[in-house]
Amino acid sequence: MNDPTGDSFLLPQRTDPERLAKLVGGPQRCVVDESLSFDLTFFDSFDWRLHAAGLRLMRLVSSEGGLLRLKREDATEVVDPVESDVEPAWPAQLPGGLIREQVAALLEMRVLLPVVSVHCRVTELRVLNEDAKTVARLQFLAMQCDSAATQEPRMLWPRVRVLPVLGYESECQCLVDHFAGEMEWPYAPACVFDESVAAIGREPGDYSSKLTLKLKHQQHAVGALRKILLTLLGTIERNLAGTRANLDSEFLHDLRVATRRTRSALSQVKQVLPDSIVEDYKQRFGWLGQVTGPTRDLDVFLLELPRYRASLPAAMAHDLDALEAHLLGTHKTEQARLKRKLGSAEMRTLLDDWRAVLEADPPPGDPGLYADLPIELVAARRIWRMYRKVIKAGRAVTTDGAPEAMHELRKDCKKLRYLLEFFRSLFPDSHVKKIVRALKNLLDILGDFQDLEVQADELRGFAAAFAPDDPARLRTVMAIGALVADLLRHQQAAHERFAGAFADFDSAGNRAEFKRLFKAEESSS
Repeated sequence: MNDPTGDSFLLPQRTDPERLAKLVGGPQRCVVDESLSFDLTFFDSFDWRLHAAGLRLMRLVSSEGGLLRLKREDATEVVDPVESDVEPAWPAQLPGGLIREQVAALLEMRVLLPVVSVHCRVTELRVLNEDAKTVARLQFLAMQCDSAATQEPRMLWPRVRVLPVLGYESECQCLVDHFAGEMEWPYAPACVFDESVAAIGREPGDYSSKLTLKLKHQQHAVGALRKILLTLLGTIERNLAGTRANLDSEFLHDLRVATRRTRSALSQVKQVLPDSIVEDYKQRFGWLGQVTGPTRDLDVFLLELPRYRASLPAAMAHDLDALEAHLLGTHKTEQARLKRKLGSAEMRTLLDDWRAVLEADPPPGDPGLYADLPIELVAARRIWRMYRKVIKAGRAVTTDGAPEAMHELRKDCKKLRYLLEFFRSLFPDSHVKKIVRALKNLLDILGDFQDLEVQADELRGFAAAFAPDDPARLRTVMAIGALVADLLRHQQAAHERFAGAFADFDSAGNRAEFKRLFKAEESSS
């Protein structure tokens, strides 16, 4: 559809092939030939991973069949197109080859979703000279687009593509110059992706699980906190349908992260919102965290299963088949329960009530003591105090290394990370990046330590659920035992890495950075 060998121009709306032929010179100079139609659908993950990598995955369907193409932003092919009889969904189900390799590497556990479909009718025209010989070919493209979210198709600008004929290149160039000069038709973009996405009311990259908040200095704390919480509410709302439909595991993951961030903002940014509001919604979002937990735990096990198999001797890989069947069956049950909970009146009321609270002006109830303070002062105070708590707890854990203490330290580190995510726009980015990097390394190790322990405990529970007198399950139980041993070895390795990671986080340079960024702000309040 986007042939780099031709010049394309946008045409005035309501232009049709006959009018284009007349503009070129009438029936003696331009002949309208046959037309054909095709459909073009662009695909990406919900969080735009292909777009972020500068790629466009599309499936073209015509009377000749389906063709899958992967292009760059300038419409050049990344690899050769491949035939495709079905819509792409999971990257692993794409036709084998370079397209599948590149898409799978970028999407990981995310499913491909149709972003926008373009329906195109192409009419061929021939430009003739005085001898009635064809000196150039034109393609008139009439296009409309739609998506699952649109009620009716949206018209795109018609366009014409000029294609040269061998031996008549100068005539073709004269035609291009005429369109660009006398007619003043603008050159068409190389790809219709951006135009069609805009036509359905979207913007590429309009969803990300990352917080990219822009808070203002001297903004009242209550206004800044409401902005944070409204952003998180939007994330929960946008992931709700995908979670209920179980499109992929990341919808539930992002919903749960936004829920945890919401509860953390309520509990950590103290004395800004009314106490009654804070306590009520901490409890209600706690309910949301509880009802989504079991399904997410099973998601994690299913995502880890290929790694589990790879960690076993090849002869034991299929011994986990019974475990996989158990996980899939349990997941189906939990997903059905989760779908009901997320579609319940309780869930709808929670989201509606919360939005009403956040959008009310002023918020209901008595404002907190710090509601009207500049947000940078409130943020610095909370970050500094949580940082000191992490340092104190981390030094104690380094001494005794108790698992329970490491779990509590991880919770505090998460709270500190959330605070830094909420308020990083208020502080110099290059400095915040350095301390976030050190904190992330520490959190990764603490996360490995706890997650591996939880997985080992859960696997023991799965093994116990298999009937001990069933000989067919003995191999499964033995394989699970080998997995547990491997997980605990990795947990021990994470424990051994902790001291070094915490020492980096507790370095003199990092302490000075925290003090310079956040202690001074707190002192001036």
